[in-house]
Amino acid sequence: MRYRFGTWLVLFLALHAGAVFAEPVISSTPDLPEIIRGQEVTVHGQGFPKPDDKGAYEVFLSSGKLGERIMLPAKWVDANTFTFALPPDKVPTDRYLVSVLIAGKELPVPGDLRVVADSSTPVHLDGVYPITAYPTEHTGCDFDITGQNLAAKPQDNMILVVGRGPVSLGDVNECEESRKTGHYEKTCLYVDPGMETLKVHVVNFPRAKYDGPIKIQVQVGKNVSNALPLTISRVSERGALIGALLVFGAIMLVVVRLVWKGVGDHMIGGKRYGPWTSFFLDKETNTYSLSKFQLLLWTSVFVFGYVYLFLCRMLIQWKFGLPPVPDGLPGMFAISAGAAVAAAGATETRGSKGSGPVHPSAADFVSTGGLVVGERFQFFVWTLVGAFGFVSMLLLTDPSSLTELPKIPDNFLYLMGISSVGYLAGKMIRKPGPVIRAINVTPPAPSTPGQLTICLQGENMADNAIVKVDDKTLQPDDEYSIVRSKAQDQPADPTFCSELEVTLKGASTYIKGEHTLTLINRDGQSSAVHFTSNPDTIDSVDNINTVQPSDSTGPVSLPAATDPDSEQSDKG
Repeated sequence: MRYRFGTWLVLFLALHAGAVFAEPVISSTPDLPEIIRGQEVTVHGQGFPKPDDKGAYEVFLSSGKLGERIMLPAKWVDANTFTFALPPDKVPTDRYLVSVLIAGKELPVPGDLRVVADSSTPVHLDGVYPITAYPTEHTGCDFDITGQNLAAKPQDNMILVVGRGPVSLGDVNECEESRKTGHYEKTCLYVDPGMETLKVHVVNFPRAKYDGPIKIQVQVGKNVSNALPLTISRVSERGALIGALLVFGAIMLVVVRLVWKGVGDHMIGGKRYGPWTSFFLDKETNTYSLSKFQLLLWTSVFVFGYVYLFLCRMLIQWKFGLPPVPDGLPGMFAISAGAAVAAAGATETRGSKGSGPVHPSAADFVSTGGLVVGERFQFFVWTLVGAFGFVSMLLLTDPSSLTELPKIPDNFLYLMGISSVGYLAGKMIRKPGPVIRAINVTPPAPSTPGQLTICLQGENMADNAIVKVDDKTLQPDDEYSIVRSKAQDQPADPTFCSELEVTLKGASTYIKGEHTLTLINRDGQSSAVHFTSNPDTIDSVDNINTVQPSDSTGPVSLPAATDPDSEQSDKG
């Protein structure tokens, strides 16, 4: 056992001594056999001892001329690598043999080193990407430089800003540490393997307060490249979008605030609606107006787009001035506004559409009197498609290259115009629908305990209409009857009345609680209203408090359609 232990100890000491006192070996040629002055050369091998203060490495360059020998200091990197730099003013252009003095012993470096003039390897920049550098999580911005004859080692490239001078760069150790931690205090350059001399990553490029469009150059040794433009953005891509949303929201807030103070709430069928509904509400019918919707939607889209474009040009592109108005935008404004005005004129001429259910809903955009119609559906859908396409093209464009709003093609304007004409033609040709503006409920009389009489005032109510109460369709003659009280002036249909008297048979069903009466004209358009036979709650529809029947000499008060503090409105 003692013998074996001694053998292993001797063997270990022998191997350890061999490792400690192994001779250094140089195994590679200089990694830059052709180089310009100012660049750094790397030599690889093994067994390079770390020098002390007195044993620094020295490199010798010999051109072959008698007695001509240039000595340069070398830098130990690790046991397998050392580097040396060629000073820009000390080494003439020539072909050199290289040797290095390590621990008192001079070793040759395989191959030779060719130092060429700067003009022989001109530095040329092909591009800077992106052409607009956005702020990053660092204090500066990042971009890439591509070109020819860039220095293979990142630190050998000097970044110049025309009119400002060189940019201070971090050394190798600082940049490697920054890459690991993600925290940059200086500008760092990196080169991807295989892209040496062709591409350089610039990270944490410093931004001056009023930087905008600048020009970038790269200097390698004494060789300075051509200058390429680069724009330093004030904000990020997301910052421009957020800014546009905030400005647009502030504009809308001001408008809504004005409406809020000047219009107030609406009571429709016992339900309160805020001033926001005033933007879309048609007061003739208390339904949401499709023409108002498309006008407000396109106006909002254009306002937001113009604000976004303005911020992109000012904060990213450094272009100060109002953006141009693209082709097609005035035409789209004319179509939108014209359709809204023409729709109002058609309503005034032909009458309102049917008011449909008691409460307004999004279905009003594609329906009239509770009946879906094709031309309204087409106009609504095409408006959504156009607005979505416009916003999508706007937001998917690089803010740095967004110089104007998306152009609206002529064919799109034609289609939008045709859709508007179809919508307006439907309003002109289609019969107007029923609108109930006031209601008077007479409780059952002792002589007729089974009948409930309801007097309706409005327009376009047919005397041969179908009646529904709640969700039940009543049978004429057996369950209800309609009597014309007052004919309508210049009706679109001879059956239309401005005042009807509806008698519900089997009134015991409707004595208690609130119910919904729906009047349906023969073309399917309808109007609904709440009613109750309780005489303690008296109100009107749409602020009309009395009805003047054609056969009376005085006003008749109207029992409530809703609760005491509600306002029954017409809906259509």
